[in-house]
Amino acid sequence: MIPLLEYIPHDRGQRQEFLRVFLRQTYYTFNQAIPLMGILGVFAGLSVAFQARLGLSFIGGNDSLGQIVVVVLVRELAPLMSSLVLIARSATAVASELATMKVQQEIEALLAMRINVKQYLLGPRLLAATLSIFCMAICFVFAGIVGAWFGANFWSYYPLFQFLNSISLSLAPADIFFFIAKTTLIGTGIFMVAIKSGMSLHKAPFEVPIVTNKAVVDALFIAIALQIFFSGIFYLWIGLKM
Repeated sequence: MIPLLEYIPHDRGQRQEFLRVFLRQTYYTFNQAIPLMGILGVFAGLSVAFQARLGLSFIGGNDSLGQIVVVVLVRELAPLMSSLVLIARSATAVASELATMKVQQEIEALLAMRINVKQYLLGPRLLAATLSIFCMAICFVFAGIVGAWFGANFWSYYPLFQFLNSISLSLAPADIFFFIAKTTLIGTGIFMVAIKSGMSLHKAPFEVPIVTNKAVVDALFIAIALQIFFSGIFYLWIGLKM
């Protein structure tokens, strides 16, 4: 279990610095990723709804479109795509940043000044990753719903109210719970891997791209493993209820 209290400062001045680093990391991780998540969400929703509406039109099951959107976008694609974007944009940056700081002996300088590295460098980034990936997934879902509605209207008109009502009826409390758990825990896991890889560098500058590459590979493994794990738990739980 992660001793989370070690990453949270208790002194008021340290908390201000913690908040500053947290906001800066959140800006880089989430705010700058909003356009990308919006584009990915729109195209994903457009593709899913376009193909689903085409298939459902042959069997007269247009009311099932909302359920398909929930299953594909909310349960699976949103956490997965957010994880990939987090790894590509932020995990690599954090791993290389920490590795470079170790090469330039900045970590040793912080320790010599008796600055808690966990609270100054690691804690704000972990918290920012946890919050950012959740917000990124939310952006993806909303953009995906917009894209899905346009995709659903490609063949014939599908009223917006009927479309949103179909999604709301298909969205269960379990979907919301697992969505929050999946995104936040995957984001924390990804950044923990990036931090561990960055801090594992010894002294040689040529190790920076090596540990960065290792962070990407390990983070991908962790993200996909957790994605499969949570999906398996969800469908097992749903199956037991049935």
